[in-house]
Amino acid sequence: MKEKIIKHKNLALFLVLVVAVAGTYVFEERNNLINEAITAKKTALLDMEKLGDITAITAVKLDFEKKGEFFYDKNNGLRLSKDRLGEFFQILSSQKVKTFLNLEEVNKVGPTFYIPDPSMKMTFKFEKGEATFTLGKKLDYDQSFYMQVTRDNKSQIVIVNDESPDPEAYATDEEYKKSDAKYKRLEMIFLLTNKYFYDTRVFKDFNYILDKINFKNISISTFRNRKYTVNFENSTTNPAPPKGVDYFEENWISFLRFLTKLEGKGLYYPAKPELLDEALSQFEVHDRDNRTYTMEVYKKYGEEIGYFLKTSLDQVIYQLKPEDAQYFFVNVQDFWLKRVIPKEKEFNLKITFYKGQSEDVKIVDKELFKVLPTNSKFAESSIRALEFKRLIEFLKGEGSMVEALNLSPSEILKKNILRVQFENRNLSVILEENEATIVDLDQKIMIHHYVGAKLPFSIKYEDYFIAVKK
Repeated sequence: MKEKIIKHKNLALFLVLVVAVAGTYVFEERNNLINEAITAKKTALLDMEKLGDITAITAVKLDFEKKGEFFYDKNNGLRLSKDRLGEFFQILSSQKVKTFLNLEEVNKVGPTFYIPDPSMKMTFKFEKGEATFTLGKKLDYDQSFYMQVTRDNKSQIVIVNDESPDPEAYATDEEYKKSDAKYKRLEMIFLLTNKYFYDTRVFKDFNYILDKINFKNISISTFRNRKYTVNFENSTTNPAPPKGVDYFEENWISFLRFLTKLEGKGLYYPAKPELLDEALSQFEVHDRDNRTYTMEVYKKYGEEIGYFLKTSLDQVIYQLKPEDAQYFFVNVQDFWLKRVIPKEKEFNLKITFYKGQSEDVKIVDKELFKVLPTNSKFAESSIRALEFKRLIEFLKGEGSMVEALNLSPSEILKKNILRVQFENRNLSVILEENEATIVDLDQKIMIHHYVGAKLPFSIKYEDYFIAVKK
């Protein structure tokens, strides 16, 4: 027994093309020369290795060509996505030829029995020729299907099997054997449009790197916020945060990464800017290569409602996903750290309740959260660590807004529900409608937290301390 495998070099041939030639043939030693000649004749139809690189692909609704290293829509010149094309070729590369049908047998029943819809074609044009693949019907007894391969005006009908992972799960082997899931998926591949392959990345023409700072500064104005500037070279904003408020490094990183890899879920070309209505946001971007451009988001594009991006970089309107559009509505305070974070994992804390009771404890905020007594008044078992943990989590939580202190001492005293002191921080927690606000008395700032109708922590002494040790 001898197995003959003809390998392919060109990714483009990852279609039924290449793999078709990868079929296994059995030769009897005594008839070796005869059978090899027959096999060579059959495989010559499918051997595209001498045709060179692909220059164009056409199908039922496809028509694109290759220029340089990219493929483009032949009708409007829009670039196609390498990732989408990669998926396309990956699925096609999993098609393997099982059997070459005898021409006489095919003619007995007629080619239309195997290929009922001759329009289901996909043609690959190469530097030195072309090949067409026409999808036939599926076999009733297994997942295989017929396909017609045409090259140099010669055609061959073959039986093909899809060896890619199955898109479905099956209760029995019989269901799996007869499933048409892979065949239907291949039908969809043959019916794809140019639009499916469009490269919808906004910065596809720029050499932006995901883990690099690609922007110098961005001025941002939205329908709900005043214009402000984010400077990525020195990590500052204008206006700057109030004294005692740091910058939120994680938000800076996530914003940079979002913008670097920004892409639409779809696009409109040629764009009709006059159809855009209800401006929501505008970015004025100055990038690391000293390019300056604008990005504007609108609520409407003609009769459609959503999030539509227009840039000064091209003549395309991008439709954004809602989760991506939210980045265009960032407030300057989204770049600020609006929370109180103890710097150490172990620290002394003084808590004073609204009725005047005051106690000191030691907080151990590690993998195992613990609250330890700092004097003999309490045993560790007399302190409710869970309630302290809720309080600390609230203090560390991100606030909704920070502003300069604008309350008088008497107003703070009137609204005060709890006082907390740690690491030289002197804080009051005051309660207003649906908000618990942390007042930093030394830094003279207020950090607002929306809490709704129920506080996330207790303000009662007895919820923190069970009883005084006897």
